Amino acid sequence: MKPVKTTTQDVPQGDIHSYDHLLKYFNNKPAKQTKKDVYHSITFVTTGIIAYDGGQTTMLHLGTLLSQQGYDVYYLSYVPQSSQEMAQNAEFNYAGYQGTCLAMNQLDTHKSDIWIATLWESAYVIKDKPGYKMYFVQDYEPYFYPYGDRYQMAKKSYELGLHMVSLGPWCAKMIQQNCVVTSPIDQINFPVNLADYPYQKRDFSQYQTKRQFDVAVYTKWRSPRRAPINLQLTLMNCQKVLAEHQIKLNLHYFGTEKDAQFINGENLGKLTQAEMVKLYHQSDFGIAPSMTNFSLVPFEMMSCGLPFVDFKEGTGSYFLPAGSYLQTSFNEKDLAQAFLNARQNSFAIEKRVKKGMAHLQSITWKQTLADFEAIIEKISVAVA
Repeated sequence: MKPVKTTTQDVPQGDIHSYDHLLKYFNNKPAKQTKKDVYHSITFVTTGIIAYDGGQTTMLHLGTLLSQQGYDVYYLSYVPQSSQEMAQNAEFNYAGYQGTCLAMNQLDTHKSDIWIATLWESAYVIKDKPGYKMYFVQDYEPYFYPYGDRYQMAKKSYELGLHMVSLGPWCAKMIQQNCVVTSPIDQINFPVNLADYPYQKRDFSQYQTKRQFDVAVYTKWRSPRRAPINLQLTLMNCQKVLAEHQIKLNLHYFGTEKDAQFINGENLGKLTQAEMVKLYHQSDFGIAPSMTNFSLVPFEMMSCGLPFVDFKEGTGSYFLPAGSYLQTSFNEKDLAQAFLNARQNSFAIEKRVKKGMAHLQSITWKQTLADFEAIIEKISVAVA
């Protein structure tokens, strides 16, 4: 008997040949650190530079601020991409960025006082290099994979002896709970750039008579931590619940490739900063799930004065004070009730928006830079 061919495939597994150019870097030897009195050069080691990448935009913003403080800043790719392509995407992600983009062919010859890993793979790449090795942790990356070898390799990267710097408290907590940590782990402020996402005052009293709500919905089909499947299902069922109350949800998805077909609403594709601001100003609510570390998008929505809806199953409570957003469970009944409550008590929504705006004033890039420079100061030989 022969098996029947089906379209269903086994869960895809890793192909080691994806790492042919990096094989020599993978081992479990702990990092050896070299401290100096003064650090002049800082190199972020990254997976090239990809357009629309929030994590790399944060890296570029931090690198630019460090460059303005007098450091020689570099962005060195450990995957094939020309320095010209890196620079073009860097300028798209963060216009006016400062620092020098270096292609992979300089991986073994470039020298730096401080090396900074930006993804678990790069922790292995830099750990044996001379100098001081740091690890800019923007997510708990074992959760990027099924429970298997890449999950374990990502988890092990936090145990290699690099000095870790967590963007916000959640990553640090996950590492401390799940890993055998033998090196420092510090936290820096998770910032927002208020100038790029200007506040627009709203008349929330109009919510009481609205029969339609426009919702800006951020998700990424290639990123399960942004919950693209559960989000569409929950919103589809929420629309049905609200229809029973004669209320319509108009869904405006963005963050995913334009050719993706959502089961409801419209797909606006990947938006520029100006297009996002326009969408936030025209919408009544914003949704941007973060099942692992927080996204910049909720901060950007809130900066524009858009009431933000978040799910208890995610990490919003680690980054936003209670009463500054609408918190609900990830199911259609509770989500629909959140919209109904907002309609019945629009004054409460206005209070949440004001509290959110006040919080954003305390999480500026100025604070993030101060946090990071304090860490560098702490690792100098003079204060060791």
